[in-house]
Amino acid sequence: MKLFLEYIKDSIKYALDDKKALVIICSLMAITSFVTKNESINVVLRAFTITLVIVMGYGSFISWYTLKGSDKHPKFSNIKKLTWEGFKKSIITAIYSVVLIIIFTQAQKSFINGNLIITVCCAVLFAVVYLLLIGGLLNRYLNKGKFTKAFDIPEIVKLMSLFDIKSFIKVIIAVIISQAFSVSIIVGFTDGFSTYELIHSIATFFLAPFLYIATKRPVGLNVRELVKNKKG
Repeated sequence: MKLFLEYIKDSIKYALDDKKALVIICSLMAITSFVTKNESINVVLRAFTITLVIVMGYGSFISWYTLKGSDKHPKFSNIKKLTWEGFKKSIITAIYSVVLIIIFTQAQKSFINGNLIITVCCAVLFAVVYLLLIGGLLNRYLNKGKFTKAFDIPEIVKLMSLFDIKSFIKVIIAVIISQAFSVSIIVGFTDGFSTYELIHSIATFFLAPFLYIATKRPVGLNVRELVKNKKG
């Protein structure tokens, strides 16, 4: 628990250390959120959703650097590098997501048809594929960002076997929070502008970027500690 609290403290400090990056991420997320949630925006302006790819690339490098034992922040001086990393991560996520959607759809059909055995099997399979997605992304970072390492099942399973229950839970929570805030900026609202939309807009600009950066850090710290202990 003490080590976990130290990771949280480190992550908050890390997120606040580079205020320039925090402002840039805030702005990019706000632009993406505004463009994706307004149907009146024309197709040309919707091209700005590419900014989310940059954000994804930035988040990848945070985990990557942390796993390598570095405390530095990714730099926005090389947008091409961040965009390329974000693009690769989005492709990997999309491939796994297709499989997850297929499994989820089958689970729904089985549940409606009253076939609980297949429903449970699909639920288990869904969880396994989701864990492979997380493990695949981490395995990439441990292998210099090589794209194919995100689908190297034997290596991913070997990496996941390093986790004990506590470490596993901590990493999963951090990943889910990070992904939830990423998805929240592109989920549409109902017509009109309610109090919920106002609160969400404020959270998107101020809270989401901070938590997105902060939650990338403990993932890297936990995995780095596990790998180090294994080698030791």
